[in-house]
Amino acid sequence: MMAVGMRSNHLGSERRRLWRGGGPAFLFSAASGLCVVACLVTLLAPAVRVTAQEPARLSLVAWEQPTGPELRKCTGMLADFSRQYPHLKVDMTHDSWENAYARIVRWCGSLKAHAPDMTVVPEEWVSEFAPNFCTFGTSLDRYLDPFIPAVMAPITLEGRIYGVPWQMDTHALYYRPDLLPQGRKAPTTWDELAETAAAITDQEQGVYGLGLPGAVKGGGARMLLILLWGAGGSIYDQQGQIGFTSPEMTAALEYWVRLARAGALQPEVLSWDSRQLEQAFAEGKLGMVIAGSAFATTLRTRYRSLQVDIAPLPYRDHPVASISAAYLVVMRTTEHREECTEFLKFVTSRNAQYCMWETGSVPCHRDLIAKLRNEPLQALTANLETGHTRPGQDWHNIEAMLDDALYLAIGGRCSPAEALARVQERYRQPIAPALPQPVTP
Repeated sequence: MMAVGMRSNHLGSERRRLWRGGGPAFLFSAASGLCVVACLVTLLAPAVRVTAQEPARLSLVAWEQPTGPELRKCTGMLADFSRQYPHLKVDMTHDSWENAYARIVRWCGSLKAHAPDMTVVPEEWVSEFAPNFCTFGTSLDRYLDPFIPAVMAPITLEGRIYGVPWQMDTHALYYRPDLLPQGRKAPTTWDELAETAAAITDQEQGVYGLGLPGAVKGGGARMLLILLWGAGGSIYDQQGQIGFTSPEMTAALEYWVRLARAGALQPEVLSWDSRQLEQAFAEGKLGMVIAGSAFATTLRTRYRSLQVDIAPLPYRDHPVASISAAYLVVMRTTEHREECTEFLKFVTSRNAQYCMWETGSVPCHRDLIAKLRNEPLQALTANLETGHTRPGQDWHNIEAMLDDALYLAIGGRCSPAEALARVQERYRQPIAPALPQPVTP
């Protein structure tokens, strides 16, 4: 301000002197002064007009289990995304899977205005909520080519893609080498599994060969499906309808009943869930248990000194993988569809999938599977190309029917074939709609 004032006074004296000496000289000096002022205005103007543009903020609500993948490790992935796309920023928040279903129901109904731009859904919810998710046609095809087909099947409905893989879990056979008889290796077939379970069992010491979660919603339905798939069967009949009475399903249920009758399973089979079996395994009361990849994380963090090996799932006729997947989807209510699509494409990259693997997820990207070759991981990624996921539609009722079949057959109330025939008949009957449950938004 002081320099400008001095300049102004100087121009004033020059004006008086030059005015007396002649008009043209004065006009030239005045014009020079105006040019200086104009230049200052020009230089200062951009500084006033140009400001740093705020990135568009995309909201993502993800879910986690207390013992599941550590999603907070995703912060590095989100930072990488912001570096590649400076105009975008993803704000990710976490909630419990216990709250997920109720939240999504509200976001698709009375609380649409409060729905996030993106969220995560498991395979069994995709068909139920699909009308509320954006579809992507063929725009994501080339980004999804490296993924295992069985992982993509639940998120692809009638040729439309509703999201991209976020996390994957697979089951494997965990066994205690210290409890296996000397010279025995990990079983690879149904027969070997039964023989090994019988060889491990020592009822006087309270040690049993293999665990089966027979409690309601305890995980037994999944165990039946694993044997069904390993026998080359399907939960769908030739008409594409849910079928419980196939020869392969009957053989699967008969297998579990035979092990229970032989005393190779834990006592009181129908009262155990998966978590209780995993605890008994860690305590040395079970020699083998079939569990998901999250159990490997639990063993690594809580039982570091415990010697545990992991093997692919035993099968009868067909190598099998049991897959559970969760998918990143975009809510139809979003105002940032194009921006969310860019994030979905980013999540499919090998680097982003590597970050998800670091959170505890099993990789389902072929390039990443090939890169990460170590023994535990090989067991969890074995036979993925022929893997299966749970039925995506009506899973809760299917699970209830399979649980009932286990209850009837293992409890000795009827034969496995009759148990499956009973639940088939019940499944065909109309089911009354469930009453709405109160949900805290």
